[in-house]
Amino acid sequence: MGNFLTQEYFNNPYPTYKKFLNESPIFWSDELSAWIISPHELVEAGLHSSTLNAGERMSAASSHFSDEERKQYSAILHNLNNWIVFQDPPSHTRLRRLISKSFTPRSISAFEPKIEKIVNDLLDEIGDKEKFDLVSEFSFRLPAAVMCDLLGIPLDRQWDLKRWADGIAGFSAAARVTSEKAKFANEMALESKEYLITLFEQLRNDPGDNLLSRLVDQSDEPNPLSDDELVALVVQLFFAGFETTEGLIGNMMIALAKHPDQLDKLRANPELITNAVEETLRFDSSILKQSRVASEDQDFGGQKIKKGDYMHFMIGAANYDSAKFIDADIFDVERNDVGHVSFGHGIHFCIGAPLARLEARIALRALLERLSRIEILEPAPVYPELFAVRKPLHLWIRNI
Repeated sequence: MGNFLTQEYFNNPYPTYKKFLNESPIFWSDELSAWIISPHELVEAGLHSSTLNAGERMSAASSHFSDEERKQYSAILHNLNNWIVFQDPPSHTRLRRLISKSFTPRSISAFEPKIEKIVNDLLDEIGDKEKFDLVSEFSFRLPAAVMCDLLGIPLDRQWDLKRWADGIAGFSAAARVTSEKAKFANEMALESKEYLITLFEQLRNDPGDNLLSRLVDQSDEPNPLSDDELVALVVQLFFAGFETTEGLIGNMMIALAKHPDQLDKLRANPELITNAVEETLRFDSSILKQSRVASEDQDFGGQKIKKGDYMHFMIGAANYDSAKFIDADIFDVERNDVGHVSFGHGIHFCIGAPLARLEARIALRALLERLSRIEILEPAPVYPELFAVRKPLHLWIRNI
């Protein structure tokens, strides 16, 4: 498939996705030892299917490791196996229930004034600099501050949390996991566990009004979380909480810079901000794929899928499917044909989606008020070689 999994692909995967949709909507990749599924209908069906599971994903992803390597990388494998996204019911149901109260519409709306303050404080810090890096100075720091506040983690640890989450992403979200990436991810899993176990003890002795304090005090729970489960939960929540929103804000600013006519519409009609966020989620999603493993032999999309087969559902491609979206390759902040799958589908639909949307709306409104135009400077943004996550590593913007 041409440039699939090259740096050119990671910088712009959408031409490849169009080839998938037009020429190979579902095919077996020898390179990834997995099925690649692109049409919107099949992606939605697969993510919702009860005959495909999430619980065997880590086993499938690490199947090429030797026994010695599995032992060497046991910390990262153990951490990821405890993530909610790698669980099936009843474990998934138990874990999701424990955190769902912190992600209700009422809980999320209560964060709005905090988010507005964080956004304004960050933009005040940028002040009248001639240029700034949106990623390191804003689009990471906003969701990181929100997640630290939500979880009850001191804000001065945000860069440690980013290092841990990015290190683990190099293992969990990469197309190819090198021994170097696996070793680093394992070190990050051990380092994060050491810090978080100490934090749990502090919160048990001196709880606050935050999610972690509620999770470590499970006196009323018949089946409380172990410390290992808590560690994995925190790392996953922080990873999902900042990766999704960091990428969304960066991708949104790039899309608007490249489509000045759409930016003009937004400035003239600020009520379109919600639409602009949703269109960015479709047009350039920060999450590009989710995976499942076949629980049984089955027919899927006209192919014979064997039990144990690994399946990659290409969210980024599904969002460009012309069978679902009119003029799918056009960025349109007035689009009214909705239905992107950027937050997943089924029981694993992103629990933090309302929070990510709220952060993006507040951020976009504030950036439009502060910037008279959006001008992206050199060096041009580049993207990490991550199969599942899409976000610019830097994004230099002229501050005018």
